[in-house]
Amino acid sequence: MFDNLLPRLKQVTAQIWYKDEECCLLCGQKSGKAICRVCKEKYFLPELRRCPTCGKIIGKSKTHCQDCLSGKGPQGLQGVTALGHYEGAWKEFIHRIKFKGQPYLLLALAAELTAWAVKSLPPPDAVIPVPMHPNRLAQRGFNQAEVLASLLSRYLGIPYCNVLDRVVDTVPQSTLGRQARLENLQGAFSLQPGAKVTWQTVWLVDDVTTTGATLAECAAILHRNGVEKVYGFCLGAGKEG
Repeated sequence: MFDNLLPRLKQVTAQIWYKDEECCLLCGQKSGKAICRVCKEKYFLPELRRCPTCGKIIGKSKTHCQDCLSGKGPQGLQGVTALGHYEGAWKEFIHRIKFKGQPYLLLALAAELTAWAVKSLPPPDAVIPVPMHPNRLAQRGFNQAEVLASLLSRYLGIPYCNVLDRVVDTVPQSTLGRQARLENLQGAFSLQPGAKVTWQTVWLVDDVTTTGATLAECAAILHRNGVEKVYGFCLGAGKEG
């Protein structure tokens, strides 16, 4: 699927991006780069830590968010990182990718995405996307996690392995509270029939993480099938405080 997808995305991006190559994708101001310095500082918050358990953005002096310190965080993940804070223009940008059929916009951020992933996570044996249920995939036409995982795979030379299925068409996590999110995902994922898992370390890729419940459920499936270490990579996460 993605052998043909990325060339098509690059072609579309060339037609759109080069017209506005001097403008920031978030604020629209001329910057000469995909994301201007002001937006990077405002939304990417590179000076702040990410909670290693759930990916939430935390203060410089903290090691974990309060939820994870109190034992409420997701289990089974060796680390989680997110490029930016899921709010404002960054949140709107992610929504353009997901809900307005513009996954090609990720290509303009390839340098930012790959640099942050390499800086934040140890080298993996494979990159695995969080799956989308076939019903939702039919409605949207693509899975943004697959596009993101494929981009990381191609630009970093890491094998892309789509081995998970979403077998239950769950209620969107964004509509639920913390406890309901955990219950909503129980039994929602499985390993694809006939899939062979031979990796020790993987990156599990999704667009957004809030409680980390989705990543944790997928990680549990991978651990049960022999994966030793699972790290999460997302575009956006919440920010503590």
